[in-house]
Amino acid sequence: MTVLVTAASGRTGRSVVEALVRKGQLVRAFDVNPEVHDLVDRGAAEALVGDLLEPRDVSSAVDGVRVVIHIGPPMHPREAEMGHSIVSAARRSGVQHFVQFSVTHPQLEPLLNHQAKLAVERLVLLSRIPFTILQPMHYMQNTDVVQVVDAELYRQPYSLDTPLAHVDLVDVAEVAALVACDTGRHSFATYELCGGDFLNGRQLAQIIEQVSGRSIATEEISPPLGLQEGSHSPDVDDYQHDAMFRLFDHYGRYGITGNPNVLAWLLGRSPGTFQDYVRRSLSTR
Repeated sequence: MTVLVTAASGRTGRSVVEALVRKGQLVRAFDVNPEVHDLVDRGAAEALVGDLLEPRDVSSAVDGVRVVIHIGPPMHPREAEMGHSIVSAARRSGVQHFVQFSVTHPQLEPLLNHQAKLAVERLVLLSRIPFTILQPMHYMQNTDVVQVVDAELYRQPYSLDTPLAHVDLVDVAEVAALVACDTGRHSFATYELCGGDFLNGRQLAQIIEQVSGRSIATEEISPPLGLQEGSHSPDVDDYQHDAMFRLFDHYGRYGITGNPNVLAWLLGRSPGTFQDYVRRSLSTR
């Protein structure tokens, strides 16, 4: 059985590919970024460079695969269009199971990235393909622990006092691989994937401080964080900045919540904690 992973060279895609390889699956990694070829060294059976907006590329990607794990490029103005392309191609090709990476609470429509995920969810539901929709929470990996420790400073572009739920990407990738290997059990399911931590920025910094033994200051900065002006076309840059401003404004005002029960059931264990993530991050230094 071959499993296609889209946006495979990104952080989420790489984690999913590695989890599938650990389970002995044949993986076809697909991405517009030529670095996708690096995944062959990580165990992928093959790597294809292609664009989710190019029908020929998408048709080649889905040809002969049994399961598609679709990860939409985050904060892309044409993410919903990409979703339509891959879902349609999967249906034409006779793909037997479609796994969609969405987001927790996609109905938060003021958030542009949630709008895009919800639109793709609708397409998956109408596709007549057996599916599993995964709705992961805010990743712990959005905090670069080593960078924080080196700088002795934790920064975030929204209120340090508003708590957010979190999830470890390692747990999410494990679930994606589990679903791909046992599609019958997980057909027509939508799974919220959330860890048990509900922490604000100051509490995250305190955990990093306790584990590292270093004094960690905190600073709230102006959004957007992590976006480089001129890195894309003006339209993409504008969309991404708007999407990030909306997301961080929501996080700062409302936070975001979720329940860990489904993830614990799928894993057969308690989800990883932020402290676990910090210890793992620092253990490789």
